[in-house]
Order: sequence, then C-alpha cells, then structure tokens
Amino acid sequence: MRRAPSQQSTIDADLTPLIDLAFLLIVFFVLVARMSGEQLPAIPLPEPTAIAATPAGATRRLAVNVLAEDGGAVLTLAGERFASDAAGLERLASAIARRLRNDPRVPVDIRADRSLTYRAVEPAIDAITSAATQCGTRVTIRVCALQADVGTP
Repeated sequence: MRRAPSQQSTIDADLTPLIDLAFLLIVFFVLVARMSGEQLPAIPLPEPTAIAATPAGATRRLAVNVLAEDGGAVLTLAGERFASDAAGLERLASAIARRLRNDPRVPVDIRADRSLTYRAVEPAIDAITSAATQCGTRVTIRVCALQADVGTP
C-alpha cells in the first residue's frame, strides 16, 4: 500500500497592519512628548548649598602640596607658596587655620613629591595640627605621594 504524499499546510500572517500600528504609536508618542514639553514654563532652579546636597567628588578639601625644589621642599596651599623654614610654616599654619574656621570639618590632603623623605613632609603635618589646635577642632589628614611621570610606578 502506498501512502499518499502529505500536504504541508502553511500559515501566512500579514504583518503590514502590525507595522502600521507600530509607526502610528511612534508618531503619537513623539507628538505627545513634544506638546507636553512646550506647555511647561522654564523655571530657574536654586543651587543646593547644604553639604548633604553636594554631589560626590565635589567635596571641599584643603590640599597642601609638598614639592621638591633646589634640594629642599616648598609648600603650597591654593597657589600660595610657603618656605619650609619656621616663618613659612607659621604662615602656612595661619592660612590653614583661617580656612578651618570657615569649615571645621574640611579634610586636609597632603600631596607630597615621591622623591621627598618623611622628614620633608613632617613639617606640613605639624603645621596642619598647629592650625587645628588654634581653631580648637580635629582635622582629618590624608597623605598621598605625587608621581613625577605618568609612567612612573
């Protein structure tokens, strides 16, 4: 007995109405979004001033740079240079104290040249602690080493 060849049935779906509907929805949402944006008045928003509203990475800090120069160390704070002698360290301490009176919780970063020894960085730490003592506050000191070149480890 022979079998009759099977006939395969195919189901065809016309996707044209579905594509038309998708384009109509896109046009609708584009028009609605544009009209709703035109109805809103321009409102200048205030800038937040509270510390809790400050975005991460934008926190205030003091940066004391200890740089190697002419066989010694030079200290800088906000672009102002201070010698590493007693008078320069006293000027640095009073400059830090002025800033700590404005914001007692501000951390102080010491960025030191990698070629310097701790003996050259220690006076900067002493000046910061002297400034904190003058203000009657505690201060957080963070120390990091600066690299001379990008390729230097």
